Amino acid sequence: MNRRDFLKGCAGFSALAAARGFGISNLVFADTAVANTIARAPHAMPQTPPPGNRDLLVFVFVRGGMDGLNVLVPFNTSPADRSSYYNTLRPTLNIPAPDSSATRKAIDLDGKFALHPDAARGAAGVNVPNKGDFDTGGLYELFKRGDLAVVDGCGSPDITGSHFDTELYVDQAGKNQGSGWITRYLQAMNTDPKALVVAAQGNIPPSLMEWYGSSAIPDPEKFGASWHPWAEYNGAGSSKIDLIAQQRTLLEPMFNRGADFVEGQGKNALATFDMLSPILKTAYVPAVKYLIDTEITPDYAHFGHSMMTIAQLAKANLATNPLRVACVDVGGGWDTHDNEGTVDWGGNARFPKLLTNLSTNLKAFCDDMNADPAWRGHYTVVVVSEFGRVLYQNDSSGCDHGAGNLLLLIGSGGNVNGGKVYGNWPGLQTMGFNDGLPITTDYRTVLADVLHGRMGATVDQIKTQVFPGLNFGGPLGYTDLGLLSKATATAVSV
Repeated sequence: MNRRDFLKGCAGFSALAAARGFGISNLVFADTAVANTIARAPHAMPQTPPPGNRDLLVFVFVRGGMDGLNVLVPFNTSPADRSSYYNTLRPTLNIPAPDSSATRKAIDLDGKFALHPDAARGAAGVNVPNKGDFDTGGLYELFKRGDLAVVDGCGSPDITGSHFDTELYVDQAGKNQGSGWITRYLQAMNTDPKALVVAAQGNIPPSLMEWYGSSAIPDPEKFGASWHPWAEYNGAGSSKIDLIAQQRTLLEPMFNRGADFVEGQGKNALATFDMLSPILKTAYVPAVKYLIDTEITPDYAHFGHSMMTIAQLAKANLATNPLRVACVDVGGGWDTHDNEGTVDWGGNARFPKLLTNLSTNLKAFCDDMNADPAWRGHYTVVVVSEFGRVLYQNDSSGCDHGAGNLLLLIGSGGNVNGGKVYGNWPGLQTMGFNDGLPITTDYRTVLADVLHGRMGATVDQIKTQVFPGLNFGGPLGYTDLGLLSKATATAVSV
């Protein structure tokens, strides 16, 4: 690249950065030819699922280190475990057992493990403070109807105890990979760059690193052509329309001067905005209630809005390929070193609010998607966190960085073999890395099973392209095999 092209590129990047004011931030685009095929799309028309009988993959990353032991309570795995959890390890930070006399207590799943009560809000017999019409049973109801599989003792073999390192290794599925694991899946499947791949948030996560076809989409309520330095401009009527038109008039010539990479990116930015704008600027009426009450949600309702956005895009009639992958990061304070809280909404409600937000909106998303017959059985939600917490509470009524944790698989119509707690339960007598729950299942093997059974990836594609070096020999039974033979499916339930 010569000096002139370099300076043009810098100017183009400045303009592209300004294009984020259109309501699409941190965009990564495909080539210009793709943008020229994009047409404006009407809203609220039925859409078919991804082609080839592949599921929509929704990757939910709970960043901060979710305390899995207080989500899935080992109340009856062994007498020694029970004594350790309630008396020695977490004497004031445990979740009351299902067979206790407590008003708010864990809800039995299978006689061994139980769910935190705020993961079962709305289920029969569950005490529910701050009840709302969004309380429809949460994770408990998904488990009971066979749509939720829980894999315990999961974790990354590259765990370090650092949020930043371990999150990156989970997103990339290893060290020094140079790309996200979802990107490698899309590339392995020769996914058309026109395919809609989104992060329903303000940034592209590392799991999509190096995929030139992704869009980071903010809350639709904030979607619109407002431009820096007038990002907060709230003008009404013709004055605002005129300003938007003038801004676009200034940018389009910058992107039409040639065929350089940056100029192509700018054209694609505007084309993508034109594609998504009619959808996201139209009020979406979900089939069920999401939890978007900012008084209850610790993340100011971002997760609920993000899941609603994914459902809206999935069910929209897009001129390009249907939505293939969606990513969401869940925040709100999961790094519970201090004042974690247990089940008390009247005192410290930190953990109850975190889990209510996660559980309720996962259930709402599933019910919303299932309301469209075309999507029932054609989406798989994977929920991970970078690591769990240590087995014991600290002196600040919290738990520090641990190791093994939960991994959740959610689907519908039998595409997930749910209603079970999977994994090789290590017990609470032996501590793993950082004094956390020992990691007995490499989380990548669960993802591999999803990609193999529900996304059509072959064993060879998974071992050589998606998760290089992973010892994956075939289906493990967490998911229905879809296009593949079910003859060799096996899984061990604890």
